[in-house]
Amino acid sequence: MLAGLNDEQPHFLVSQLRPLHKFLIACCWKHKNLIPQEGLRNGLKGAERWIAGEIDDDELNRLNYYAEADAFMIDYAESADDVSLIKSLVEGIEELRELPFERARKQLLEAAYFAEGSMIYPMISSVPWVDRLFNSQFLCANLLRENIKPDFGP
Repeated sequence: MLAGLNDEQPHFLVSQLRPLHKFLIACCWKHKNLIPQEGLRNGLKGAERWIAGEIDDDELNRLNYYAEADAFMIDYAESADDVSLIKSLVEGIEELRELPFERARKQLLEAAYFAEGSMIYPMISSVPWVDRLFNSQFLCANLLRENIKPDFGP
């Protein structure tokens, strides 16, 4: 729905930047069990502080550096130590534990990239990134209704 709205009425979504950012962060917290990495969680907390005006762009970008590193570690892990770390993350998440490792890793990776993209959403100008966020399996319609209040006029 968001991807379609972005295609049809991009100015509306631009006018909803702050509520959309809050919505995306709320969706991340709804799926926090799939985002156990400290860098990603600190980044999400930082995004909330950025929305509240408590930190500046530089601090959010600093936090994003570590969040992105957490996502990259899952994506590009090749060493036995890195793969072992991913396996321990998977073991700690009940809904992933019974999945084949590569499928569980993919789910963990998708959650990591969703969280990392969500935390810096207002700074993203790349259409593929926005489309990826707006088509994510981690979006929640109830949270969208709570955060976006369209004004349809008189």
